[in-house]
Amino acid sequence: MAIGQSFEEALMKAVRGCEIGLNTLNAKPLTDEDVLTRLAKQDDRRIFTVFEALKKGVSIDTVFEITKIDRWFLGKIQHLVDFEESIRRHGLSDEDYEKGKRLGYPDDALSVLSGRTDLPGHPMSYKMVDTCGAEFSAVTPYFYSCMDKACEARTHPRSGKPVVMVLGSGPIRIGQGIEFDYSSVHSVWTLREMGYDVVIVNNNPETVSTDYDTADRLYFEPLYPEDVMNIIRVEQPIGVVVAFGGQTAIKLTQFLDRQGIRILGTSAESIDVAEDRARFDALLEQFSIRRPRGMGVRTLEEAVDAAEQLGYPVLLRPSYVIGGQNMTISRNREQTVAYMEKILSGGIENPVLVDQYLPGIELEVDVISDGQDVLIPGIMEHIERAGVHSGDSIAVYPPFNLNDIFLKKICDCSEKLALALGTRGLVNIQYLIYGSELYVIEVNPRASRTVPYISKVTKVPMVDLASRVMLGEKLADLGYGTGLYRTPPYIAVKVPVFSFEKLNDANSILGPEMKSTGEVLGIGKTMSEALFKGLTAAGFHLPRLYGKEKPGVLLSVAENDYEEILTLAKRFDDIGLTLYATSGTAQTIARMGIDVISVPNATESPKLNELMETGKLSYIVYTGAIKDTTVGDYTLLHRRAMQLGIPCLTSLDTAGALAGIMESRFNGENTELVDINDMRPWRQRIPFAKMHSCGNDYIFVENFDQKITCPESLCVSLCAPHFGIGGDGIVLIEKSLKADAKMRSFNRDGSEGRVAGNNLRCVAKYLYDKGYVRSEFMTIETAGGIHRLRLYLRDGKVSSVTVDMGRAILSPAQIPVTLEGDRVLNRPYMVDGTEYRISCVSVGNPHCAVFLDGIDGLDLPAIGPKFEHADIFPERVNTEFIRVVSPTCVRLRVWERGNGETLACGTGACAAVIAAAENGLAEKGTDVTVKLLGGDLIVNYTDERITLTGSAVMVYEGMFEY
Repeated sequence: MAIGQSFEEALMKAVRGCEIGLNTLNAKPLTDEDVLTRLAKQDDRRIFTVFEALKKGVSIDTVFEITKIDRWFLGKIQHLVDFEESIRRHGLSDEDYEKGKRLGYPDDALSVLSGRTDLPGHPMSYKMVDTCGAEFSAVTPYFYSCMDKACEARTHPRSGKPVVMVLGSGPIRIGQGIEFDYSSVHSVWTLREMGYDVVIVNNNPETVSTDYDTADRLYFEPLYPEDVMNIIRVEQPIGVVVAFGGQTAIKLTQFLDRQGIRILGTSAESIDVAEDRARFDALLEQFSIRRPRGMGVRTLEEAVDAAEQLGYPVLLRPSYVIGGQNMTISRNREQTVAYMEKILSGGIENPVLVDQYLPGIELEVDVISDGQDVLIPGIMEHIERAGVHSGDSIAVYPPFNLNDIFLKKICDCSEKLALALGTRGLVNIQYLIYGSELYVIEVNPRASRTVPYISKVTKVPMVDLASRVMLGEKLADLGYGTGLYRTPPYIAVKVPVFSFEKLNDANSILGPEMKSTGEVLGIGKTMSEALFKGLTAAGFHLPRLYGKEKPGVLLSVAENDYEEILTLAKRFDDIGLTLYATSGTAQTIARMGIDVISVPNATESPKLNELMETGKLSYIVYTGAIKDTTVGDYTLLHRRAMQLGIPCLTSLDTAGALAGIMESRFNGENTELVDINDMRPWRQRIPFAKMHSCGNDYIFVENFDQKITCPESLCVSLCAPHFGIGGDGIVLIEKSLKADAKMRSFNRDGSEGRVAGNNLRCVAKYLYDKGYVRSEFMTIETAGGIHRLRLYLRDGKVSSVTVDMGRAILSPAQIPVTLEGDRVLNRPYMVDGTEYRISCVSVGNPHCAVFLDGIDGLDLPAIGPKFEHADIFPERVNTEFIRVVSPTCVRLRVWERGNGETLACGTGACAAVIAAAENGLAEKGTDVTVKLLGGDLIVNYTDERITLTGSAVMVYEGMFEY
């Protein structure tokens, strides 16, 4: 956005404020098409094409007929054309110079257009924006430049405090977003709190920094050397802050330094050391820090020689850029030549950097230094290996693969580099681990896009601290210590968000040039939980794995990825996805004995479109498009996938992360809701008891003070064997207003059960043996109601318990099961092509009983999920596979919803006896012994109630961190 006293002036300000490499409307055409053909195209180049057409003599009427742009605007653009033609022909007089300034031209543009170098110069005046619509006097200190004699900025009342100028980040675009506005605004707040008058220069109306009440004074002007310098002459600041405005502000550093303007924080000299290849390499060599071998080049021949000397593949990028702009991985001479021809055609001031490409683990570190001490708020590890731009990578804090040796190396290197560069404030360093060696990729002496992320997660106010040390305060005095900051008890994952569904002609292959347009943050106790939150928030919806049709994934990868795709294919197959693959990929997968369906490429057949449109593909994993011959395949595939909302993953690392969250069992119901304003600063130590009945083992936790806020999430991590305590679930013991205590029971996947007979008995033992309830008769509240229990003691401790489980529910609607009739008993039902006779009952939880002659040979891991997720059970179901031994004895194997096969299930034992009695296979009112894999339970079923008797065993007590 630009403000001027005329349309022409505002337009010219807007052009140079857009940061597209232009300071006038003279833009080189992108194609060889004639100007009238290009005029008809409605694209972002149109205004420049209009200017070109008018300059070539096309009439306003003709331009209007083609574009329908109002003649008033066309007349204004014609005015600019006429002015430029006049000074080109007749030279630039002092009167023309003043006219040009009123039209919004900067001095360097006027020099180029006219050929005159000795411009007279003219001090700019600044008017206050009238935010009150002339109804009464505006007092908002919100200024724009003009050529009037009267300057309202110079006469605006001052507080007498020293002035600091903060440069904003200008236009938001891919590679430079609101993270820099966040940093600029937080810096302003801190500087004002420190007692300075703060002036902001920025021109983006969508940012908080351009709210007129953020700073003491706001100049809504382009972040262009001449415009910034004119404001400095008015404000006379003690220094300028460039570190928080991204590359927009940083690239003004050298200009300001040459004008003698003080740069607050890291000096212009140090910034140049970080950006200049030769100087930076010398600095690294001083500390014996490695970096990928590279060279700076200025010609095509130098680039080709450098690439061949380093060995392909190489990374090509201009210096002094952000967001990986114009960065690419070149794999051969032809790609290097094409890249350099494109870069050189636009003219370059700084060298092009040619680096050895090493596809290792990438890490990112944010550092604050005061010149003597260093604070490292956090180290992040990227899931995608180097070669995918850091802004497009999934970044995990704290790092998940970093051993202590490399952690110390990174901290040592970061400290040395920050101090050697003379950093006063923030610096972002990117590292690479490849072949057991640590390399530095680059150092950015400014705020990075990760500053808001790490500030929020660690509670370290990074911008506040950096602003203070810029103006002389010491880190040691600011309360956050030095060195690596402590790690909070959470994992935080930053996941990029893309807009390819809007920009469907864009190449969505991830590479060194940044393409994401936003990001989301996932926070959890474990990496899997945080990843689940982040990926689902970014649009990766998990499919239902046990519907009528299995969801599918298409795999199509480059030949150099064949070996790696095998592990991923196996994981997707184990999860339960149907695998589709293009021919070469399919042959590779099939050789390993993995079921895969081969399909032709998108340009060869409509088959892939059919799979997408019929809902058979939930994800696409595609890496083949790095080869020119397959780009057409991917373009067709990607465009239709985006229209249908099917995620396309072009990195195997991202696909691996997706497989990880599917394997983790996390869903929207079992993840912790984290209040980012009230995160736990330390891990809590929580006592627990491991108890079981017939091998049905659970983790029992006292929760009388409600310290466990998300048992669903806690359950998933604690119950994992090898990596957690291990168990069939967790039980919270809480206070009750209705009974002696309250029990909440959660399955291994975090889903909550209404009743759990085995757990009820263990809770009774826990309460009695711990002395909370010293009675042989007890009541316990559950989600399914209040249950009465009778305790049996041996040597003063509970050994077994009888629990009243309430009445059996046989009504299909109450179970629930979506079958007709008053009851579902011995009903034929097809599951995965096989007919079973099922009986359905609820004992607080829904159950499906299946009577068979033999149960030992059943493949329960294959059959159980089919029953659990069958369409007739809207809340899923526990399934009992039963062999009746006699009217007073049954054998049982149980598939529990959310748990899989367990050694025992109390409500499952009850359901088995109820179904047996209702089918005439057992007698009501008789004790029936139920033999399970983990031991025996005794069930007595009558029309009025069911009792369940069995052991309760304390295994051990311990402590876990939460």
